[in-house]
Amino acid sequence: MTPNLSRAKLHAPLGGCDCYLLALEDLMQRSGQGRHVGVTVLEVGSGFEVERLRDAAAKLARTQPILGAFLRRRLPGTVPVWRGDKAGEVAVVCHAEGTKWRALAGDLLQGRWSGRLRFDLVPSGGDWVLLMSWSHLLFDARGVELALAELARLGNGGAVESEAGSHALLHASNRPWWRKIRAVRPFLERYWSLREKTVVSLGGGPSLPRQSCFEVVHFSAEETSAMKRRAEPVTGGIFALPWFLAATMRAHAVVLRARGQEDGMLECTISVQGRKRGAPGPIFQNQVSQLFFALPVSGLASIEEAARMLQGQFAAMTREKFDEAFLVMVDWMRRLPAPLYRRFLRREASGQLASFYHAHTGEFLPGLPEFCGGAVLDGWHVPSVPQPPGTGLFFSERLGRLTASLCWRDGVLSGADRALMLASLRADLLGGVVVAD
Repeated sequence: MTPNLSRAKLHAPLGGCDCYLLALEDLMQRSGQGRHVGVTVLEVGSGFEVERLRDAAAKLARTQPILGAFLRRRLPGTVPVWRGDKAGEVAVVCHAEGTKWRALAGDLLQGRWSGRLRFDLVPSGGDWVLLMSWSHLLFDARGVELALAELARLGNGGAVESEAGSHALLHASNRPWWRKIRAVRPFLERYWSLREKTVVSLGGGPSLPRQSCFEVVHFSAEETSAMKRRAEPVTGGIFALPWFLAATMRAHAVVLRARGQEDGMLECTISVQGRKRGAPGPIFQNQVSQLFFALPVSGLASIEEAARMLQGQFAAMTREKFDEAFLVMVDWMRRLPAPLYRRFLRREASGQLASFYHAHTGEFLPGLPEFCGGAVLDGWHVPSVPQPPGTGLFFSERLGRLTASLCWRDGVLSGADRALMLASLRADLLGGVVVAD
């Protein structure tokens, strides 16, 4: 389905994953956790020009009414729709030299700012740190990077184009109902088999008004190369998802065991990107399906063993076309009111939404050497996570250097918990490899 993108009457229905995220945002706001937002950090060189970004942001806002749209359901039981007839706004705010950008990013992560997209610019010793704050209802990580690429194009004098092609639904709901029932079977079979186990997390229990927190770990190019060599016997040097997911599971398991939790299942949903690699868009709406991975807390003896089991789960879900089955299921569930959707998810996952959130988004801004006049030196994503589960670990790579973003809700992880988790992560990813500074 292609939404009606008339500037006068924007009509963009939410896709299945959008509605899942709407349920998360409902949970977060009702429990005082703020909006479901993310902050993308972009480090650029001294040639960066603020006015080029201001001009590009104004052009993007004029041509993308979804940035100023609102969600509406015409009737109960209908699909939520982005509607609006006014241009959006992309705020660009400059801060003084010496502003502590990490503290600023932490404040932005609480979601108290207005709008759907915002930039905060901090000069730093001749270079710049750009904080791009975004609503997860409109963007996934790939969409954020496509938006940055579009802003770079506009900042370089590119022609203003219409919004056509900037929105899309990943799944077109035009199959006959009997084919949908047949297609959804792999999802139902795996989903109900996982429900037989007790899902555990570090931030279980009732949702509380906790602040979003984060810590970023940067690995050198030498360390990143060493990680790839260590993972190659399992990944073949190509498919890294099981390896990083295994390391993330083990990092959570070591903290659970330190708290005396030996039983239960670690479950994580992994997004499968619907955009073709290198494709220009669409920018907006979450273009993902989901795969469901799970391992017992007590069954993570080594990263190699865990990664091979997860790789086997991936192969089985691929054979069964689980990602397509998931899209059919969430397409049906789009009509559920967000509170009912939220209660369904928590009831069916032992009172949890997942054990944690995780993603490896791959190369950050590939093919974009500069942004509005400044060389792109580094960049990574820091999303907020709801509680429960209260934690998430996210990876990306820029110019051969890996970055890990550990995100949590205040009170879910102590300083000792974080030290234990990151020590486990480093040991798994690097093993016994010692890299000189």
